Amino acid sequence: MQKNAFPRFFLSLLKLDITYFTKSSLWATLQQIIGVTCGLIVSYFFGHFLSKTTFGEYNLILSYLGMLTFLSLPGLDLALTQSVSKKFDGSLIFAINSKFKFSLLGIPILLAISGYHFLQQQNQISTGLLIAALLFPFLNPFSIYPAFLTGKRNFSVLSIVSSLASLFFLVLLSVSIFYFPKTPLLIFSYMMALIIPAIIGFYYCLRLVKNNTQDKELFRYGSFLTILSIIPWITGNLGSIILGNFINVEALAIYAVASKFLTSVQKNFQVFYKPITAKLASQSNKEHLNTLKTHWWKFFILGIFLSLFLFLLTPILINFFFGSKYQDAIVYGQVLSLALIPLPFSWVVYDMVMYQKRKKPQIIAGVLPQLVKIVLIFILIPRYQIWGLIIIILIERWTEPIVPFIALALSSHKKK
Repeated sequence: MQKNAFPRFFLSLLKLDITYFTKSSLWATLQQIIGVTCGLIVSYFFGHFLSKTTFGEYNLILSYLGMLTFLSLPGLDLALTQSVSKKFDGSLIFAINSKFKFSLLGIPILLAISGYHFLQQQNQISTGLLIAALLFPFLNPFSIYPAFLTGKRNFSVLSIVSSLASLFFLVLLSVSIFYFPKTPLLIFSYMMALIIPAIIGFYYCLRLVKNNTQDKELFRYGSFLTILSIIPWITGNLGSIILGNFINVEALAIYAVASKFLTSVQKNFQVFYKPITAKLASQSNKEHLNTLKTHWWKFFILGIFLSLFLFLLTPILINFFFGSKYQDAIVYGQVLSLALIPLPFSWVVYDMVMYQKRKKPQIIAGVLPQLVKIVLIFILIPRYQIWGLIIIILIERWTEPIVPFIALALSSHKKK
C-alpha cells in the first residue's frame, strides 16, 4: 500500500490515468537517475579540480548565453508541443528553421561582449565568449526535439536520448576539466556537449513526422511567448552578470554553488512534470478550473516537501561535491530552498493560462514583476552582494503565481 502512495497521490493532482503516468514516470525516472548521476559527478570535478576564479568565469559566460536565449525563440518550444499534440507534425521543420535564423543575431552581440572583456584585460573570458559567439546559432535550435517528443508523448525515446546526452556531457566536460582546465576550452566542451546530442535527437524526430501539416498559429503564438520571455531571460541572468562583473567572479562562483542544487531539483521535477503539461495541453478551460479548485493545496504540500528535502541535504551536498572552499555557499543554498515551496503551484497555473492562450495575464506576468526585478538588481546586489541576489530570487518565486492565479480566479467568477 505504501509503495503506491506517492504515485497515487501525484496522479490524483490532475486525475491522470495510471497506465499513462506510470509508463511516462518509469522512463522519466531512468532519465533522471542517469542525468542526476552525471551532473553530480561533473559538479564534484568542478568543485575539487577547478579554482573559484575559473569556475566563476565559466558561470559568467553561461549567464551571458542564458541572457541571450530569447534570440532563439524559446516560445516556439512550448507552442510546438501543443501543435504536435494536435497532429501538426510539419511544424517541426518550420520551428527549427525559425529558431536558427533568429539565433544568428547572437553572434554580433557576443562578439561585442567579448571585445568589452578584452579591453578589461580579461582574456580568458574574452576568448570563451568568442567561442560562444561562433557556436551560439547551433546551441538552442536543435534542442527543440524534447518539445516535439513531449507533444508525441514519446517519453521512452525522450528519456533514452536525454540519458545518452547526459553521459556524453559527463565525458566531454570531464576530459576538459582534467586535461584542458581553462575557461575557453570548458565553454567549448560545454556547448559541444549540448549541441551534438541535440542534433542527433532532432534527426531522430524527423523519422516520427507523419505529415507535413503546419500549424498556422505556431509562429504567431510562439513569437508571442518569446516576447513575453525576453525580460525574464534577461533578468534571470542579469543578477549573475552584475555579481560577476561588479563584485568579482569568485562571488559568482559561490552563488553558482549555492543555487546549483536548487536548479537541479527544479530540472528533475520538470521531467516528472512533462506528462502533466502534456495533459494540460489537451484539457479544456473547465477541466483546468476543476483541477485547480480541487487540488491547489496539494501543490503547496509538494512544494514544502521539496523545500524541506533540499534544506536538510544542502550542507551534505555542498561539502561533498564542492569541498571546504565553498563552505560559505551552504547558508545561501539553504535559504534559496524556500523558493521551491510555490514552484509546483506556479508551474500549473502558468501552464493553464498559457494553454488557454490568455494573452493579457501572460503579458502582465511577464513584464511587470521583471521590471521590478531589474530595479532591485541594481539596488540590492551592489549593496548586499550575494544576499541581495538571493532576496531578489525569493521575492520573484513567491510572487510568480499571483497574476496567473488571479486570471484563472476571475475567469471562474465570470462563468458563474
